[in-house]
Amino acid sequence: TGLNDYGNSDFIHAYNAIMNSSVHKKLIYSNIGYLSSRIEMNMTFVRRLKFINYIKNNPDVLKVPIRQPLFVMGLPRTGTTFIHRLLSLDPNVRSPLLWELLAPVPGIPGSSSQELMNEDQFKRKEYVRKLVDVRLSMGDRALSHIHEIGYDLPEECINALSDEIPVNLQYLYSDYLEHSTFIEAIYGDVINNAYLYYKKVLQLLSYQYYDRNDNNKRWVLKCPIHLLFIEALAKAFPDAKLVWTHRHPVSAVPSLCSLLKSLHQVYYEIDCRDDFALGKKVNELSKDLLIQATKDINNTGLDCAHVIYNNLINDPIKIIQDIYKQFDWVYTDEYDQILKAHLEEDQKKREKLRLERKLQGKNTKKLHSYEPEEFGLTAEELCSGNYDKYVKEYNVPMSKN
Repeated sequence: TGLNDYGNSDFIHAYNAIMNSSVHKKLIYSNIGYLSSRIEMNMTFVRRLKFINYIKNNPDVLKVPIRQPLFVMGLPRTGTTFIHRLLSLDPNVRSPLLWELLAPVPGIPGSSSQELMNEDQFKRKEYVRKLVDVRLSMGDRALSHIHEIGYDLPEECINALSDEIPVNLQYLYSDYLEHSTFIEAIYGDVINNAYLYYKKVLQLLSYQYYDRNDNNKRWVLKCPIHLLFIEALAKAFPDAKLVWTHRHPVSAVPSLCSLLKSLHQVYYEIDCRDDFALGKKVNELSKDLLIQATKDINNTGLDCAHVIYNNLINDPIKIIQDIYKQFDWVYTDEYDQILKAHLEEDQKKREKLRLERKLQGKNTKKLHSYEPEEFGLTAEELCSGNYDKYVKEYNVPMSKN
């Protein structure tokens, strides 16, 4: 890049804390995992260099308003991706697409015409599309049955926050098993700055459409990790709206463990994974987080819509309508028709997938299968203590896996 200004060095210390943790040091990269990890880290640092440089040369980016962004959050595997995709379909909002998060910085000056900006965006979009194709061609498909990934689909905030804190996919397994180390490393100014950095990323994405109406659209954002950092989020986005998805811990906690297990398979050799240790640490973090998040929401005063997973699956359109009503947003006939068409198409895809699994002799009822015992947990402990308080607080019923 010819650039050398990374901004402050807090992100280096945060990454070092996880990379030097005892759990992470014991991990052994697979061949595909090593290549993928190198690509990810190179993109992270190059993106940061380009971002810092672009903001310095185009300070007007920071004048772009980010009004009342919506953040979807909740434990992973509680319906956050599903509802985020539905909320993103409203023509009057926008969500960051994967290619935008991975390559947000234009390769041309901010004073360029909209036509040139469109051409530059196309180049960056194609770069990310080819990158995704390369990873798939290398056999990187461990997450495909859990989380749909596409270069032009709405994606998680984690892809931008990773410029500031160690939440690249390759580190999430270690983040959870070393959650005390992870939180200590980013506590205070580091996580506050991470959300301020993310706000600048959204400003930059809006800035590139400044001659159009897209910059006035409300941002719809999503990442389970927001549940950990509500106070930092509120400092950067004081007028934010929240959607918190709730699923019974008996299903949600083992499902999160299964997700992290799949992430481990993407990058590391199986011999260095301890499923029982994973279950123990995820359990420790989750049972405290579900109680603390409620306190944080109350302390910040942010308006939060609570969504029960079972209700979301049974009647997603009503859930969207309820959210719009709570936040006093206009739910249009156009959006309603788009939602219905999307859900119909989504159902067809699921039926096709079930048929394929049936032909392969696989379980057709559960597209993603897991049990608490796989991770040294029991249903009883996932119904007691803080979990019991949480379930009663939000009236969360048992759900089918």
